[in-house]
Amino acid sequence: MPYFRVSVIAGTAAFLIFSFVPRAGLAQATAGVFGPVVTEGHRSFEYRLAYDPDSYAFAQRLHYQQSVDDRFMWRVIVQGRKTDDSDVDYDFVQGELFWDLSNSDRPWQTGFRFDVRVPDEGRATLLGAHWTNQFALAENWSARFVLLSAFEVGGDARDGILLQSRASLRRTFAGRLHIGLEMFSVYGGTSDIASFDDDEHVMGPFISFPLSGGWSVYGGALFLVGDSEDESNLRFWVGRSF
Repeated sequence: MPYFRVSVIAGTAAFLIFSFVPRAGLAQATAGVFGPVVTEGHRSFEYRLAYDPDSYAFAQRLHYQQSVDDRFMWRVIVQGRKTDDSDVDYDFVQGELFWDLSNSDRPWQTGFRFDVRVPDEGRATLLGAHWTNQFALAENWSARFVLLSAFEVGGDARDGILLQSRASLRRTFAGRLHIGLEMFSVYGGTSDIASFDDDEHVMGPFISFPLSGGWSVYGGALFLVGDSEDESNLRFWVGRSF
């Protein structure tokens, strides 16, 4: 099928291009490579923990999400982080709206997510619009690619549009266990896009699987790509669907 071949080529190319660019790293990554699919009747919450063993820094996040129908879903996030004042200091609260644009039976699915992030005092509010894609590459293999764009308002807002990308490649076993690789890249703002040396890229493996009672567990690690420093980021998530 031509549509399937195009989606396979596009998905593989996107993952390769945005997964093997050698630069620096991210820290305290509680973010995920989110897909475009919205399931009607979905409700869930999740706790996420990210830990940097080099600096002993960590961040924690709680989120709740609920679908409106088979096209739209909303999510609310509250995140805390370790600071000099507290192990659980307020970091930000964020509201999100997912918009699924594809039919569920297509090998290439696409959609958008719109964000409003309100951080702690003195930091700029972040407004985001992100394009997310999911590709069925072959039996039990899938990939995701997300292009993120945002701009800041108020506080010490940076100029231009802030750009990021995320990518993942996943293998599913017995329809339940998922093992794969994830990539996170930060490119800076369009007002300073020429300073590519300041870009940040990390990559690492993950594993996720469901438990009984609607519970699920995720574990992973991220490492700097193309850097001599041995920096890492450990990630653990636990969630439940209702």
